[in-house]
Amino acid sequence: MRNHIILEESFKYDLPKKENIPNNYQYSEEDGFWRNITNSIPLIEDSDGPKPQTKKQDVETGEDRKGD
Repeated sequence: MRNHIILEESFKYDLPKKENIPNNYQYSEEDGFWRNITNSIPLIEDSDGPKPQTKKQDVETGEDRKGD
């Protein structure tokens, strides 16, 4: 039995990676943010830290798909 044409022809997005806070960061109650425990750099300023992403890890589902 064939799938519905929408299921067969629609673009399938890759699932987003779930990135947790790496083990080398610790939340500082005093400062109110995460710090790298080896060099004390705040997580938001650390170039080696996980990259920012949306709260819900939204997937853009725009239908125009310009440039494809």
